[in-house]
Amino acid sequence: MPKAASRQQRSRARRNYTLWIIGGSIMAVVVVGALIFLNTNLWPRLSRSIPTTGRVWGQAHAPATIEVFSDFQCPVCARADAVLHRLAPQYIDTGKAKVIYRHFAFIGPESNWAAQAAECAGEQQRFWDYAQYLFTHQGGENVGAFAVNNLKRFAGQIGLETTAFNACLDSNRHAAIVQQDKQEGRGRGVEATPTFFINGQRIVGLLSPDQLATFIERQPSP
Repeated sequence: MPKAASRQQRSRARRNYTLWIIGGSIMAVVVVGALIFLNTNLWPRLSRSIPTTGRVWGQAHAPATIEVFSDFQCPVCARADAVLHRLAPQYIDTGKAKVIYRHFAFIGPESNWAAQAAECAGEQQRFWDYAQYLFTHQGGENVGAFAVNNLKRFAGQIGLETTAFNACLDSNRHAAIVQQDKQEGRGRGVEATPTFFINGQRIVGLLSPDQLATFIERQPSP
């Protein structure tokens, strides 16, 4: 009897050990999954249903084209960006309009660095996510809010691959693109931000959601 009891105890011990192993494995999977989820959701991304290619947000065949010349340090530009996001479900999601971002980085050196940083984010297909983060984290003009180290930190906070992002920003390789946009804007009469071109019509300054919707609705239906 003692031997039988001992075998039963060893059998129960083995079963308990197996259950602990299985339970521990399940817990590890849950923890890893939670960490991945948190890392990819630190910052709300654009709807997966809205295609983005570089600085173009929306369907390529959308009948209304909204170009916006903007500076990431410009507070009014931040409000204009919020209007675009507010109207996105009705117009950009549905293929009625697409938005093209143009750099008009004229406020100061941090404007140029922020614009280049957004282009680096664009290399990872996250231009608009990074742009939205910049607009919602302004901290004054040329006072360090968009210093290079902060721009690199922002990349990590929205889940970008930071080694590639940092190398891109340090390379200064998008400086020419930023300057080219500003020169193009001046050639098209841009003197202040934000300046919109909606199917070629220039509108200077902040538009309310209703005003912007009116311009979009004037375009032919898809």
